[in-house]
Amino acid sequence: MFKRAASEVQFIAITFVLVVLLGARTFASLTEEDRVNSPETSVAATTSVIAKENNRRPSSIPETTVAPQEISSSLHESADVDLNCKTKTGNLEVHAGYVQFKGKNCNAGVAVGEIQIVNKSNGYTASVFDRGSDRYQTDLIQLKPGQNEIAIRYEKAGRQVEEIIRISSTKI
Repeated sequence: MFKRAASEVQFIAITFVLVVLLGARTFASLTEEDRVNSPETSVAATTSVIAKENNRRPSSIPETTVAPQEISSSLHESADVDLNCKTKTGNLEVHAGYVQFKGKNCNAGVAVGEIQIVNKSNGYTASVFDRGSDRYQTDLIQLKPGQNEIAIRYEKAGRQVEEIIRISSTKI
């Protein structure tokens, strides 16, 4: 009337048998030779055989082959502008999609950390890094095609000063 509860030994034995059966089948499937060709391999092989024998091509491949285009990183399309104590207002033309400013802070009493550089054309605010000895460097400032207004803002003698640099970007 009452069934006896399975003991731990019986449970371990049943688990062992199942693991051995599943493991044997898995091992057999890993060691047997693969008889199925992948679709990519067979299509490529068929295409190359047809092209070599008959000079025929599948209709899905265009007749004219397009030369591979070189993909260049945006970092290679950047311009470095050195602003060493020059009047920062003016016009520059760069052939890049990014610009990075470097220079010397010639404003006495203005810390490098208080300088703010903003591309007014797209709203990007650059990070200004202190390089020591009153020198600074910005991160890459993204330019939009055409004319860009870059504002250099700081506070001098209690009043806000804003210098504008106009940069024309011809390569994006």
